[in-house]
Amino acid sequence: MDEIIAYKLKFHTPLHIGAHGVGYEETEEILHSDTLFSALMSLWGSFYDDEIEVLCKSSPFIISSAFPFKGATYFFPRPMIRIGKQSDDDLETGKKLKRVKFISLDLLEKMLNGEGERLRFDEVNTFQEGNFWYLDHSASFSGTDRVFSEREIPRVSIDRMTNSSDIFYFSEILFEEDAGLFFLVRFKDAGVRSKFETTLRFLGDEGIGGDKRVGKGLYSIDIEDGFHISVPPKAEAFLNLSLYYPKEEEFCNGILDGASYNLISRKGWIHAPGAMSLRRKEVRMFAEGSIFHCLEKEVYGENPCVLKREDAPGLKHNIYRYGMAFSLPIVMEQAR
Repeated sequence: MDEIIAYKLKFHTPLHIGAHGVGYEETEEILHSDTLFSALMSLWGSFYDDEIEVLCKSSPFIISSAFPFKGATYFFPRPMIRIGKQSDDDLETGKKLKRVKFISLDLLEKMLNGEGERLRFDEVNTFQEGNFWYLDHSASFSGTDRVFSEREIPRVSIDRMTNSSDIFYFSEILFEEDAGLFFLVRFKDAGVRSKFETTLRFLGDEGIGGDKRVGKGLYSIDIEDGFHISVPPKAEAFLNLSLYYPKEEEFCNGILDGASYNLISRKGWIHAPGAMSLRRKEVRMFAEGSIFHCLEKEVYGENPCVLKREDAPGLKHNIYRYGMAFSLPIVMEQAR
């Protein structure tokens, strides 16, 4: 498996990540891979003369979505596999297990290697309303620990025609001092790494997410080279850690055979120089934590075009949404 590099984003100001809903009332808890990729590409041209459309259409690196970390412990989305046989017999335990959104790296490794059904879930090894699950020897967490807190801030909008006011709420995430988000990268072209990291640092100074113009979403980065994940030497399936948009040929070749997945709709607006506030085509993608049949390929997915240049006056190039899979081998029999 290609070398994996981990980038930890340590936020210095609150973060708002757009979610489905009206206005700003909801915020995501993770930073999806397509959002992160788009933010990087929007700044890349400020430093380099690379053809942005070429990079967007065929990225020289594969990135995961960004997930929470606390201290030295990395948390990943819970894979869509059967976990612990006791949850099938114990209704209450099953309900508590369903609350788990994120699992520690050592739990992930056990699940990747086919030990999911042998794991025993214990609520004692969870925190933050049961959303985070870890092995008892992996870290010294307590029930009162948190990775982040969410708050709602009231705001007022003014109608330009009538001058009438309306209150709405803006949700944002505040990370604990020892916590933040991290994502993983595989570079297909090692020569592009320095450009990637320069752009990533600049993005931290600019901010990511909503309200970055007023100082939200600012971060600094820590880098961990040679990030190690213990995976099975051979597997018939892979776990996906990004949003994934398969090629048609992948569907035809059986990518969904025995698969276990969730779907997510991605839409929104672009804000490009010379072409502000343009709506992108909505696409449906496979969510993080989904599991698919291996096709003996190194790279899965593609970046679909969501807005063509000729359809938007002032747009300099076609707009693409990142849809490459960040895959890890996993034993197939566990899939739900």
